[in-house]
Amino acid sequence: MKNTAKIKLKNRIRKLLSDKRGFSLGELLAATVILLLASQVMTQGMAFATRMYKESLTRSHAKQLCSTLTNVIEKELRYTTSVNKGNDGTVLKYFSPTYGKTESAFAAIDENENKIDGTAGGEIAVQLTAEDGSPYWQKLISSASYSSFDLKATIQSVKLEGTTFHVILEITDKDDKKIVTNKFDVIAVNDIKLDQL
Repeated sequence: MKNTAKIKLKNRIRKLLSDKRGFSLGELLAATVILLLASQVMTQGMAFATRMYKESLTRSHAKQLCSTLTNVIEKELRYTTSVNKGNDGTVLKYFSPTYGKTESAFAAIDENENKIDGTAGGEIAVQLTAEDGSPYWQKLISSASYSSFDLKATIQSVKLEGTTFHVILEITDKDDKKIVTNKFDVIAVNDIKLDQL
């Protein structure tokens, strides 16, 4: 009797299990489509988050670079004692108190230390004159400050009105998209000898 009860129970379990069908093909396709859509949304979300993170880091680094360059340029102009300027007030040459050289001028240079014409960005340097009269470039800050995020800097203009220099400094990314523009004034602490050209 015990065996017949066990056999009946086993048969009943087999019957219950055999009545259960698996997933249909339609259900499997629907589950697969849902899984693919969810993974696509996650991939797009991660790509967007990564792009925003990189842009945020680039903006932050550009602001830091702008601040550093502003401090160095202010130091150069604040303590100068002579300036050559054009009729419109644009500073063409000045005495660099840091390097002790007259005929100094700000410019943007490329990685080969060639002057970049126009408003294209590069690394900000001061053109100095060697003892033999040949010009050379002295970078204001290290190249590493620009390279980590492929940033470029440009001094758009330096103008002198009275004893105040008006400077426009611009930081761009590798695609020449403006990130930071800083317009600042520097008041000279020394009497300035003017040579108007």
